[in-house]
Amino acid sequence: MKKRTKWILLSVLTLLLVLFGLHRFYIFIQQDLWNGEKAAVVRAEQETGIKDVDKIWKSVWDEVCWVVKGKDESGQDVMVWLQEGKEARVSPVSEGTTEAQITKIIHERFPTIDIVRLVPGIYDTKLVWQLFYKEKAHHYYRFYDFNSGEPLSEVFTLPNR
Repeated sequence: MKKRTKWILLSVLTLLLVLFGLHRFYIFIQQDLWNGEKAAVVRAEQETGIKDVDKIWKSVWDEVCWVVKGKDESGQDVMVWLQEGKEARVSPVSEGTTEAQITKIIHERFPTIDIVRLVPGIYDTKLVWQLFYKEKAHHYYRFYDFNSGEPLSEVFTLPNR
């Protein structure tokens, strides 16, 4: 083989090894999250009878809370809140606010903010939507009641860097 061909093959092999290593690293990093999601779905199915799972969120405030959205046996959309060592809490989506509804409420009240993250969670035993947003140069956390869509009084400001 020519010297040039050897270098091309060696370069391609090195590139493939780097890509394989990056792929394995990505899987290693994400494995805990994927395992947590699977465990949350299994627990929600066992404890509440949820059938079709549409979406899973992980919320961390005082403690970790997994929220699973799906359909129950009757085909009704429900959300299940799961905390470690506590009973699962189920709420029909029709009795609360959806992600689209709460996003609309937020943009009506605060049209200039940038939503960084919006997840359902639990705050002081209340089912809530946890909003993490940026306004000007500051980041804030604010909570909205899941059932009514009303903001809770507490607003948490993160310090500037």
